[in-house]
Amino acid sequence: MREIVYEPAREIPVYDQCDVLVVGGGPAGVTAAVAARNSGAGRVVLLERYAHLGGMSTGGQVLLIPFLSDPALNGGKEQLVAGLMNEWIDRLRACPNGAFGPEKEEIGSDDPAVLAKYRSHTLFIRNERIMYGVNCDPEMLKVVLNDMTEAAGVTIYCHCLCCRAIVEEGRVIGVFFESKEGRKAVLAQVVIDCTGDGDVFATAGAAFESSSLTMARTANTSLVFRLGGVSYERYAQGLKAMPEAGKKLREAAQIAGYPLQLISSNRDDIIWVDSLIPRDCMTITGLTETAFLTTRTVNRLIAYLRGAFPGLEDAYLYDFAPQVGVRGSRRLKGVERFTIDHLGARTGLDSIIAVLPTVNGREAYPRMEMPYGILVPEKLDGLLAAGRCFSSSEEANQEANWIPHCIALGQGAGTAAALAVKSGVQPRAVDLKRLRGMLREQGVYL
Repeated sequence: MREIVYEPAREIPVYDQCDVLVVGGGPAGVTAAVAARNSGAGRVVLLERYAHLGGMSTGGQVLLIPFLSDPALNGGKEQLVAGLMNEWIDRLRACPNGAFGPEKEEIGSDDPAVLAKYRSHTLFIRNERIMYGVNCDPEMLKVVLNDMTEAAGVTIYCHCLCCRAIVEEGRVIGVFFESKEGRKAVLAQVVIDCTGDGDVFATAGAAFESSSLTMARTANTSLVFRLGGVSYERYAQGLKAMPEAGKKLREAAQIAGYPLQLISSNRDDIIWVDSLIPRDCMTITGLTETAFLTTRTVNRLIAYLRGAFPGLEDAYLYDFAPQVGVRGSRRLKGVERFTIDHLGARTGLDSIIAVLPTVNGREAYPRMEMPYGILVPEKLDGLLAAGRCFSSSEEANQEANWIPHCIALGQGAGTAAALAVKSGVQPRAVDLKRLRGMLREQGVYL
């Protein structure tokens, strides 16, 4: 068998040129593109490989957008992840069944009636106070994010797969992409890598770290799916009253072939089935095996669930996520690195662009202060990276790469890119005091 073939050299047409190019339309990418336009970037292009925006939050069906407030701060009534996060949620709430979760006026509430309303739902209660967040409808979120980017004046190109960064004299000036129209290029003054896997900075030659596949969360992939014809409330209440619940859930996992969790969605009659499947998401076989393992066992799993749990007697397969879910892969080596020592620590840095609640909330200072340098490559110019591939240790990354964290970092990156373009400087040289001022004006908590 031949081991190598040679690809002929060819001239690649430039499809577009812009001020800011965002590669990847996931939570970080959508927010970065909108933030760049809102911050004064003239032409912003968003390049997305699928036919929808939202990445893991839509195509990956990660229905939860949690951890938006901190019960330990100001009586629990302070929303930390705000800014464009509010536009996501406000637009979703304006749609029929777009989102389920606490209202803003319920943030921090310890009212027993309010707590009872959300008691059975994951991640809405901490320390007996309401934490802000929502379960969203991923299909309606696709509509919302299309509307949001178009309203901001972002130019969107779907079905365009970024293949390689274009680098000249140590600076990223654009990317090559493949499409139905063939191989093309987009050039930009600043490129933001929001691919999640660091596809731009890796092909540009930037230094990065890779997942060791040893962390409890980020080493696992998923192909999540939803079940219809159920009652989540009856399931949750029945689970509490069932002495053998743990045994039955373990049996369900054995049938499925992976650990799983049944989680509430935006509606009582739909349940979300999440999974943890240890596979290397940077290989063809790893991604394929996750998809086929899930489909191979789903019918046997549903048959078992129907007979084992109240509320699931009439369960049926509603849909599979169109994308395999990924939690960790490449991480940029940036001018600053977020480590586990920064978790729950007051850093005193004047470069903070986001302050995020911690996942478990048990730290004395249950917040994460994210500095701008985690988005900036050590040496490469013309480039920022936002989303789960930010500069970090693996242990710290799995604590800070959830959907809202990616949204917050996306807003910081998009605002910084616009400021770099307007100031005529490289992203590493933006005025941090001015950047932080712009973020505060956008409603970002610092």
